[in-house]
Amino acid sequence: MKHLLIVGARGWGREILSTVIYTKAYINGEFDIKGFLDSKTDAFEGLKGNYPPIISSPEDYVVQPDDVFFVAMGDPKWRKHYADIIEKKGGHFISIIGNKAYVNPTATVGEGSYISSLAVISDNVSIGKHSIIHIFCDIGHDTKIGDYTSIEAYCFIGGGAEIGSQSIMHVRSTLIRQKKVGNNVDVGSHSLVTRNIKDGLHVFGVPATKLSF
Repeated sequence: MKHLLIVGARGWGREILSTVIYTKAYINGEFDIKGFLDSKTDAFEGLKGNYPPIISSPEDYVVQPDDVFFVAMGDPKWRKHYADIIEKKGGHFISIIGNKAYVNPTATVGEGSYISSLAVISDNVSIGKHSIIHIFCDIGHDTKIGDYTSIEAYCFIGGGAEIGSQSIMHVRSTLIRQKKVGNNVDVGSHSLVTRNIKDGLHVFGVPATKLSF
């Protein structure tokens, strides 16, 4: 049996825990939950709930042979940061797929990625490693999503669209079919992306346009 360690014991880490215990893999005994890795050892203080222990910081943890990991960091930058730390120690990652998610058998999901319950992943979709697909997202056929990318709740991604690495589609945003969002792009909530977006841009609106700070 494998032993899961969740990297990050804050809000997102606790949400991951609440998903994991209902996954088919956990129920079937493919892994148990060993605990959390976080530098904040009192992260659960004052909270209701019976949580697994915070064992150590990610930096100090020594990877054991049967360990597997999931990095529960909402920010793509920090998700990559801690995934790199664990990977350099020789750690391996698992993907977490909610018990009510629909993932087409032709789709591919990279290691360390998360698919929420009630998300829909259609035919021949490709999702990179350490990416997050939140609840009620609809990912159309032949879509390509890069590494460390976040698709937040109620997003729609049209067929044949592409989203690069470390990008975020915020709540209820839409990317129409065949359009491309580059790397490190931030698409604001409720935005409608109707044309290709270059790397590194922040866009917002209907249609989505570049924001300047």
